[in-house]
Amino acid sequence: MCTSLTLQTLNEHVLLARTMDFPVKAAWKPVLINQPSYVTALSGTRPIKYPYIGGGRTEGTDNILVADGVNTQGLSCAELMFPLKAHYLDDPVNDKLNLTPQDFLPWVLGEHASLDEVKEDLDNIVIIGKYWMAGEEVFAFHWILTDKSGQTLIIEPTVDGLEVISDSIGVMTNSPTYPEHMARLEKTLGVTNENALATKSQEIIMSQDLPKATNTPTTRFLVAAVNKLGAQESRTQFEARNRLFNVLDDVSIPYKPSMDDHPNFNYTHYISVLDSSDQTYYFRYHDSDQVFSFSLPDLLSRYPSANRFLI
Repeated sequence: MCTSLTLQTLNEHVLLARTMDFPVKAAWKPVLINQPSYVTALSGTRPIKYPYIGGGRTEGTDNILVADGVNTQGLSCAELMFPLKAHYLDDPVNDKLNLTPQDFLPWVLGEHASLDEVKEDLDNIVIIGKYWMAGEEVFAFHWILTDKSGQTLIIEPTVDGLEVISDSIGVMTNSPTYPEHMARLEKTLGVTNENALATKSQEIIMSQDLPKATNTPTTRFLVAAVNKLGAQESRTQFEARNRLFNVLDDVSIPYKPSMDDHPNFNYTHYISVLDSSDQTYYFRYHDSDQVFSFSLPDLLSRYPSANRFLI
């Protein structure tokens, strides 16, 4: 039940934020990916051109599964669950780069410098519904990306292939598809275009009659969209960061100790904010008010050529 959104500030910082909601216990931590290469499940070893920092966890013996990140070129990406809607090919294709769903984010961040590069390269890959390096589950994902340009890209694997949405409002949750979310949003607010969505969202915020999120992706999409479209632009990255944490707090699923007895109960493990403009990663655990801040340029000078968990 993840939620994500992007913001651009008046001092030209671009941020991507997300809740990491996951239905099992997992030790998610900020992680630096700075080795020369990474291993894919179906296509061997690939070079890492652009190191990145994000939220990750160990899967299996020594494999690191990363759920979001920002690279040295300011390209940011987050993967969110896409149940019942994600469609992958069954078998590898000879003339394509074959990736499993878990390979997609490392491919994006490790090998590309911008949204334009990702879009140009998408025709060269296919996503195959096979197991990753560890585990025995094929995860249903879709992805939200941004870079220093301030544009947002949503990529959804459907029966029609990898669908690219370049004109999104910069909000994404879980299923249904982005077009279905937008249709529901417009119907709920009683409007028919993005300009009207912004005006209506501003009216809602001014009236302080804000919608409340439940544990459904559609209500989370509504809350995130109204908060993004209806509020004034943030002046600085620090103002935007605080705003993003507040918005995502409103859609997070609180952890309760009783959940320890229900290992498949979904809750928000962490909230992260990624600054594409200065490659800073902000991370806050579900059970703490402390926000950890990590500068990718600083980390690369301290830990050359190594992957490293930072907490």
